[in-house]
Amino acid sequence: MPENLKSGKIRVYEPLLVALAAAIGLIAGYNMDFNNNDYSLIRIDYKPQTLINRDGRIEEILRFVETNYVDSLDQDLVAIDAIRHILRQLDPHSSYITSDELLDHNEKMEGRYNGIGIETIELNDTFYIMRVIEDSPADLAGIRIGDAIITMNGDTVVGDRSSYTKVRNYFRDLDASALHMQLISLAESEVHELIIEPDEIEVASADISFALDEEIGYIKLSRFSANTYEQFMRSVESMAVENQTLNLVIDLRDNPGGYLPEAVKILSQLFKEKNKLLCYTEGLNRKRSEYHSTGKNFYDIGKIVVLINEYSASGSEILAGAIQDWDRGVIIGQPSFGKGLVQEIFPLRNGGALRLTVAKYYTPSGRLIQKSYDNINQNFEADTNAFKTMLLERNVAGGGGIVPDIFIEDPYNDFCYNYSEYIDYYLLHKMKETGSSKLEPQLLNSKDLNDFVADYFEEDAGVLEMHCKIDLDEYIRARYQRLTEGPLAYQKYLADSDPCIARSIDFIENKKTTLALLTMED
Repeated sequence: MPENLKSGKIRVYEPLLVALAAAIGLIAGYNMDFNNNDYSLIRIDYKPQTLINRDGRIEEILRFVETNYVDSLDQDLVAIDAIRHILRQLDPHSSYITSDELLDHNEKMEGRYNGIGIETIELNDTFYIMRVIEDSPADLAGIRIGDAIITMNGDTVVGDRSSYTKVRNYFRDLDASALHMQLISLAESEVHELIIEPDEIEVASADISFALDEEIGYIKLSRFSANTYEQFMRSVESMAVENQTLNLVIDLRDNPGGYLPEAVKILSQLFKEKNKLLCYTEGLNRKRSEYHSTGKNFYDIGKIVVLINEYSASGSEILAGAIQDWDRGVIIGQPSFGKGLVQEIFPLRNGGALRLTVAKYYTPSGRLIQKSYDNINQNFEADTNAFKTMLLERNVAGGGGIVPDIFIEDPYNDFCYNYSEYIDYYLLHKMKETGSSKLEPQLLNSKDLNDFVADYFEEDAGVLEMHCKIDLDEYIRARYQRLTEGPLAYQKYLADSDPCIARSIDFIENKKTTLALLTMED
């Protein structure tokens, strides 16, 4: 993100540990994009354990410091810093998690959170509503897009440089039975007050699905949380026709991973055969664990296309790797992130937890797709050996992620993600100008956006536009679709001009079998 975006007239509060920023703002009470940088693959069969300090040196040093140091110390801070220094000698995915971060992690991985169901954006020290989840407490209470939040439980959150964390904590106060909010709508100047009871909100991870044609369904998986398989099956059910084969485009672009069992259960629905090896894990202190297909399929799935990019990681790479290794479908897009490590969560007595890499995972052909890391344990160097797919014996590479069968440049690159932020601010600015969330799409255009960016961010938007492989006018209208109709309408709008989806349709509509087509593509 440009530096002046952080220091100019408008402040951006990015969610905790989020780097992708495809959607800006926050879902109130929950950090939607928690830990995207970590690309985690979590196993949930862990048991609480206590760290063993073999010879007591760490405790001894801390005790000497505590009793002899010249000044007072924050003992917790010193201890946490010492722990994190130890973990930095391992790999980037092993980390200490504070109790607050653990709550975030659990909410995200469980696929549910306590809140009212809104997404906000901050403009000039004021939080504005940019999305209201349908049938959520906020929706039922009458909160609308463009409303400005003035107070929460009597505390002013406008004009005081309130942080994302401070605002989020109002929704996490489990002792409070209701949330008192004062808001101003776009079309009004008077403050109106609402009393809203927070409720459990389901986090969408596999509910963006729609038919590309009568026989092709599209499903976007944003991560693998505890309810992703359930949402995936609901999405398939909504598109499946009795006694008819359904071909699938599974979009894993920007999917950072999550729970291993969820990825395996989805994979099992894509293979009709029983006992096909889907992946396996192994570590110095972990015996080899294999994951196989069950042969219990609920729907007839035909051809499969999997879309990946450089931010597809971990569980995404397990799914794509199994499809590729068994020549079950075609992988389209860009090489994936390259994260072949499995973490387990070990709760600690102080309420925090240790996230520790305990194993490596391998695709059915034996590939470790882990990329190499610099300046850490040499055991995490990439495995660059060549491998063969299981049926066609096509060449596939280990190390450095999953290499797609068909390369297509992602039209929505990092420059476009910057534009997503610019565009959302631009749309909010236009709503404030007109006093309404209803904007005429034909009046939204790149020239007007460029003028806005130059004025508010002192940024030359034309430079970014040169690097964005999309029609900017269309992208502005797509973001407006997301604003007014939600993520599903947004994704449908983008699909019409997505070269990866167009190539997917070409592959599926070809009358040749998947195996014959893969031989041709190879």
